[in-house]
Amino acid sequence: MRRKGGIIAWLVIVAAVVTLFLAWQYLSFRLRGRTLPAGTTMAGLSVEEMTREQALNALEVAFSTPQDVICQEQHLTLTPDSVELRYNAEETAANLDAVLSERRGLDGFIAYVLRRPPAPVDVPVAVSYSENRLEGFLARIAAQYDRLPQEPVPLPDSLTFRPGQPGYELDVEASRARLSSALLLATEQQVELIGRTEEAPPLDFELLNQLILSLLDRQEGLIAGIFVKDLQTGDELGINADVAFAGLSVLKIAILEETYRVLDPPLDPETADWVSDTMGITSSNFKANLLLRDVIGNGDAYQGSENLTVSMGRLGLVNTFMATPYDDDVTPPTIVTPANSRTDITTEPDPHMQTTPLDIGLLLGMVYQCSQGGGALMAAYPGDFTADECNQMIEWMSANRTDSLTEAGVPVGTKVAHKHGFTGDTHADAALVFSPGGDFALVVFLYRPQWLEWDESAPLIADIATVTYNYFNPVQ
Repeated sequence: MRRKGGIIAWLVIVAAVVTLFLAWQYLSFRLRGRTLPAGTTMAGLSVEEMTREQALNALEVAFSTPQDVICQEQHLTLTPDSVELRYNAEETAANLDAVLSERRGLDGFIAYVLRRPPAPVDVPVAVSYSENRLEGFLARIAAQYDRLPQEPVPLPDSLTFRPGQPGYELDVEASRARLSSALLLATEQQVELIGRTEEAPPLDFELLNQLILSLLDRQEGLIAGIFVKDLQTGDELGINADVAFAGLSVLKIAILEETYRVLDPPLDPETADWVSDTMGITSSNFKANLLLRDVIGNGDAYQGSENLTVSMGRLGLVNTFMATPYDDDVTPPTIVTPANSRTDITTEPDPHMQTTPLDIGLLLGMVYQCSQGGGALMAAYPGDFTADECNQMIEWMSANRTDSLTEAGVPVGTKVAHKHGFTGDTHADAALVFSPGGDFALVVFLYRPQWLEWDESAPLIADIATVTYNYFNPVQ
């Protein structure tokens, strides 16, 4: 009997302990029930550890706050009333209470005692909006922000271009889906709309042509021959580019090229002196004739002139010739070219030496390409040119510092390799310009019958250089 009584007493004690434990656990469970369980969300908002009232208040605030709508980096406000956004607090509270009631029942208590974490639950939130109002809001945005791409425009007064503008079209369907989702969430207060951007139309040579022509239109009675070559793409622009002009000292570029075709570097000091005075600011005709005679013509300046002309023809520059050396008074033989055979336009070119802006521009391009290790010079004369030789030619032309003409039209510090020339009625400058936006060749010949003023031609050539530089280096 004594043993049976001991067992009963022990069972009573155990029962009492279990009862006390369960009572304590239930009290703790009820206390924890004052806040929402872990994993509880409402309209995307985590409300765990919030009280019932805190959660409902957070939803009230969220659905009464305007949306920050972003379109094209502009911030627009979408108020709840503008789309008839309606948050039903009573229905939402009932949904929450139903979930809490289930969680606070026996199953919830057992799970709590066994330390089983509650399953995440998303409490339904009663919120709605007007689809028609939202559609109208997006339509108004599209009307305000949609735009077609805008072409770049030449600006003659500033010698530059207004850049093209990209087009934009609001993707209404995709934006509606994104905004609709955000309206039903308590966490999305900022929405960026979706649009399609069409790239701005690029500058093209037609716009450069228009801007240069606008400069020339101001010059009454002037005949201009202009050639521009994009040395990256090979694109070309010509204005009277195949009209014959007096060759002037610009043909010393051909003499320089022929000198390097005949000789292998390094040049001896005497020849280097001749080249320096021929291509530099002194632009010595005497030294140019020495190159024609002793380098290109094997002791005969006339033969040198003939050899140069033949070589230009081999390079496809059929409108370029030297019938005599510089400053020769002998009546030259008549040399007929496609350019000087034209009857529609004439500059009364010098019968001793002629060229066209196109020919000189192409020759400059050949020298440039050769400096890069390829091009027509190397193809026409295999083994006669190296990239180093052509780079030396460019350096000789870069030493021709005039502080006017093309040089004056580009930013200080821009590398310009050029040769200028002038006579009473014709002024010219032919240049390679090295710029951040791309290297280019620019050749300008200007002719006015009887007499052309330097004060007229030099600023005009500088302005044409500015326009061309700005084309290759547009302001963004």
